[in-house]
Amino acid sequence: MNRNYKLLSILFGCLYFPIALANENFNFKNISIESDQVTIDEANKQLAFKKNVKIKIDSYLIRGSEALLSHENEKLQIYGNPATISSSAIDGQAEVFEIFPNKSMNLIGNARLSSEGNIITSNLITYQISSNE
Repeated sequence: MNRNYKLLSILFGCLYFPIALANENFNFKNISIESDQVTIDEANKQLAFKKNVKIKIDSYLIRGSEALLSHENEKLQIYGNPATISSSAIDGQAEVFEIFPNKSMNLIGNARLSSEGNIITSNLITYQISSNE
């Protein structure tokens, strides 16, 4: 299993590195993606992650059932029923999370975000991931 993570890191780096070079705003510094299954679609420049997806970005933990990293669209989409996000400052859930290179994130479909006792619900919530946590 450890070998799979090394392979995943190499494959992710191969797709991720060109994105980082192509877009100076692409600033994910501390990101890791784990899943039970990874599929590479070279023609569409995509990585698909299936089953037990766990994504760590800085101090945030996002869980879902599937994820799609697209070089062409420059975004990471996480799907779940619901997908969840947690950190020391926030908890949230939605049917779909979209994360962009500037670390802005959309929570789409039955979205809920809780921060410091405040709760927001909507079909679309936009949140800026802060690396200061």
